[in-house]
Amino acid sequence: MISHQYRKISLVLFFLLTCGLNGSPERSDLAMKRLSEIAGKEEGIYKKLAEDPDFYSADDLERHVRKLSESYRSYLEDYPEDIDALILYGKLLRRLDEKEAAFAVFLKADELDPAIAVIKQQIGTHLAEQGKAKAALPFYLRAVELEPKTPEYHFSLGRLLYQFRGHFLEDKIFTRDALEREMLKAFRLTAELAPDDFDAQMRLGEAYYDLTSPDWKAALIHWNKLRKNAETALQREILDLHRAKVMGKLGRKTEAEKLLDSVTMPSLQFSKQEVLQELSQI
Repeated sequence: MISHQYRKISLVLFFLLTCGLNGSPERSDLAMKRLSEIAGKEEGIYKKLAEDPDFYSADDLERHVRKLSESYRSYLEDYPEDIDALILYGKLLRRLDEKEAAFAVFLKADELDPAIAVIKQQIGTHLAEQGKAKAALPFYLRAVELEPKTPEYHFSLGRLLYQFRGHFLEDKIFTRDALEREMLKAFRLTAELAPDDFDAQMRLGEAYYDLTSPDWKAALIHWNKLRKNAETALQREILDLHRAKVMGKLGRKTEAEKLLDSVTMPSLQFSKQEVLQELSQI
């Protein structure tokens, strides 16, 4: 069964295509053309899905993607050390939910070139999914070191530190202060590197809540700044919910209750009631 993740445009695929598939300098012109054609077919599927998520039926999408998988596998039989192909194939296997097979592909790619950030990130992600946070950590750290301007790698690191904070503290890999400092730093860098990514901005704001001693003032400053640039009514109301929550924590209950009056979307009423409940206990 094809994972829903296949419906997301692959940044790795885009990078490899726009950079001319240069990760394997010894590739012949014939091999480059062959791989470019395979990657181009994959890009075409992404474009159609981006334009119309219902363009393919489930069976059609399954058939197209399986054919792509066969093409990559055939290519790698002829060029087993082509790192670009291994990356593309590994990403495809993950979208097919064949995660163990993908992991093996990325391990092979890492052996061929241990200095490619996306490979480190993919290995780290697999290990994290298996609950092996301690093993995943150095791969995420190395990905950040190799490509410090890529927001996805900082986000992955921050998420790992948050999700497995108990394990890291228990194993004394971090002190609590150090872990929270590095987690917040990771989400802050993500937000700085992806200023237009609403999800990245939201996660930074929520990270202030995740501290042992939540930084409500910093959170409110962040939400207020984000609110000024909100692009949709939904975003504005989501941010007003957070602003009201934080105002309550700061003792500004009357302002918070007034702000909540502006939250009218049906989909946000449950969250609104949760905030009102919090305010009632102040």
